[in-house]
Amino acid sequence: MDNLASGMATCVAELKDLEAKNNVERAFAAKFWQANSDFSLARDVLLAAAGSINVQVTKFSLVMAKSKTPTEREAQSICEAIYDPCQQLLAALKVAIFAGAGYALTKEMIAGSLRIVSTMQELVRLVQSKEFARVPEFTGRIWDACNYLPNISKSNLVATKRVMLQSVAILNDTISELDGVLADQANGPTERNVEDEDEYAFDMDETMSPLETRQFTLVLGLLKMVQAITKKGVLAVNATETNDGQDGFLLWSGGLPSLYDDVNDVIVDMGADVSPPFEQDVVLEHVGHVERVGLACLAHLRQQPGADDTSDLVKGEAAFKAKLAEARDCLRLEDDE
Repeated sequence: MDNLASGMATCVAELKDLEAKNNVERAFAAKFWQANSDFSLARDVLLAAAGSINVQVTKFSLVMAKSKTPTEREAQSICEAIYDPCQQLLAALKVAIFAGAGYALTKEMIAGSLRIVSTMQELVRLVQSKEFARVPEFTGRIWDACNYLPNISKSNLVATKRVMLQSVAILNDTISELDGVLADQANGPTERNVEDEDEYAFDMDETMSPLETRQFTLVLGLLKMVQAITKKGVLAVNATETNDGQDGFLLWSGGLPSLYDDVNDVIVDMGADVSPPFEQDVVLEHVGHVERVGLACLAHLRQQPGADDTSDLVKGEAAFKAKLAEARDCLRLEDDE
């Protein structure tokens, strides 16, 4: 088991190294857009390796159906049976990445593979420490992870659109929630139903002053402008799918997923801090991040190959900067001013 544990640790370390190269260093550039035979073959091998792991786990589950706790030998046998497919999984992943998977597609494949292999590593640790009663739980997790892997995208186009649409969805949900907060403020205070309140909730006054309402409205307006910017990027990708990444579009589109991931991070971090009662200094810091991601997206959209008329983007950028300045000025005001 020691050799097996060492081998699994090496697999996990290699996957995390690939993850850092992709997510931090942006080391892998997309080399195809809609289809690539080398990538398709590597993806098939990747799924076959996951399928082999799945088969072994399923067999183990059937054998264990009449017993809740496996013996030491049974627990070791399942670890040994799925070790070689884990090695094949890692090898196929590397081939798929170097066949031209870009940032978004590579991120999907690594996340799915890491979920399988890291759970496998934990399973080996449990067997080493003789925690056999928990083995079925972790074989179940491996089974779930293997079944998820076929959902990975089949092309850079699909992976890119997934990231972009996720960002738009997060923005839509955040804006909808904040619109609801603003509507509640406009409707005035309602009678409290103590029985329906969370017993762990702090007794905070969520009623905003006229100035706070103005500040909140301006920040919400900024988010709606970012929402419009991100939707424009999705439309740009949809409109140029037919060129299969030619004429410089592949290089340009390869930069979109990381931009939209940044938007995700900013919006998720910002959402809770904007809801009343909010601290103006904290919201000002978030506004700075909104400015960064919004302007970065606009700058990238203006560089789209074949987009001769960017006047609407220029106007949009001017309006965005004006709204940023207005929001900052308002957030610096105090209620007694």
